[in-house]
Amino acid sequence: MGWASGSELADEVWALFREHVPEASRKNVAKQLVDLFEGHDCDTMQECERLMKDAGREGYGEDESEDFFD
Repeated sequence: MGWASGSELADEVWALFREHVPEASRKNVAKQLVDLFEGHDCDTMQECERLMKDAGREGYGEDESEDFFD
């Protein structure tokens, strides 16, 4: 069972702290935040566009099922 509202919380946390994270550390911190939420069963992190982009995980979790049956 996933934690769908977790992505909303992650988005809010990242919006609150992002500007306080030095740019040189931002990717690493964002990645750790994503890993933390996913480790606690948040299965909708792809909804956190800025966080996922900052973590270097753009396109992560995109639905590719359309191509699956082609």
